[in-house]
Amino acid sequence: MPVRRAVFASDHGFYPSSRTALIQMLERFVEAREDAAPAVAVIAPHAGYVFSGGVAGAVYARVAVPHDVILLSVNHGRSPGAEFALFDEGTWQTPLGDVHIATELVAAIVAACPMVRSDPQAHSMEHSGEVHVPFLRYRNPDVRIAPICITQSSLPALREFGTALAQAVERFPRPVLLVASTDMTHFERHEAATEKDHLVIEKILQLDEQAMWDTVRRHHVSMCGHDPVAAAIAYAKARGATSAELIDYKTSGDSPYGSRDEVVGYAGIIIR
Repeated sequence: MPVRRAVFASDHGFYPSSRTALIQMLERFVEAREDAAPAVAVIAPHAGYVFSGGVAGAVYARVAVPHDVILLSVNHGRSPGAEFALFDEGTWQTPLGDVHIATELVAAIVAACPMVRSDPQAHSMEHSGEVHVPFLRYRNPDVRIAPICITQSSLPALREFGTALAQAVERFPRPVLLVASTDMTHFERHEAATEKDHLVIEKILQLDEQAMWDTVRRHHVSMCGHDPVAAAIAYAKARGATSAELIDYKTSGDSPYGSRDEVVGYAGIIIR
C-alpha cells in the first residue's frame, strides 16, 4: 500500500517533525471552542505554520472535522501529475500518526467523477495538501482523507468536477468536509496584497466562482489555489450551501518572521 511520507516536516520546514513540538504549536493555533459546527467546505492556507498556521487554525477550530474529508490541493509543479490526481489508497504519515485514505469515499468519487485519475505520484512533493493533514488529525484522530491534487485547469472543468464531487457526497452515507487549499497574493507589499486579496475574498464570500476567477485575472492576483477554490465553490453550491464567512486574513508580514515589503496573503473561510 502506498505511503505518503511527511516530506515537509522538519526543524526548518513547513511544520515541526517532533510530535511534541507540533502538538504545542497546534494547541496555540487551534483554540478550544464549544461552537465548532459542521461545514460544507473550508478554504485555508498552506504556507509554513509560523506564517499561515494561525489563519488555518482559526478555521479548523470552528468546524467539526468528520471522519471523511476531501482534500483539494494545488500542484505547484514539483511533481507532474494528472489534471485531477487522486491518492486512492494507503496512508499519509504525520508526526501525530498515520492518516488513512478514505477508501469508501474514494470509491464514491471515482464512480461519480470520470475526470479523476489515480496518480499518487502527483502528491509526492506537493506541500499544499500535506500541511493540512496535521490540522485534520489534531481535530479528529480518526480522520480519513481523499486527497486530490489539481494541475492547472479551466473554470468549466472545475465546475464540472465540483458538481460531480457533490453528487458523490450526496450518495455517501456519512458526513464529509471538503478542504480547499490556497494561499493568496505572492511577493507584493503588505498593503497591495491586502487590497488585491480582499477583492477576491469578496467574490468567494458571494459564492461566485466566475466573479472570483475574473477578479484574479483582471487584477493579476497571484493566488496559487484558485483552481481548488473554484471547484470548492461549485461543490458547495451543489450541496446547497448558502453562506460563506471570512474567519481570518493575514499576510506573512503580520508574522514576527516576515517583512511587509514582500508578503504572501492567507485567507481562512468557512462555507455552510
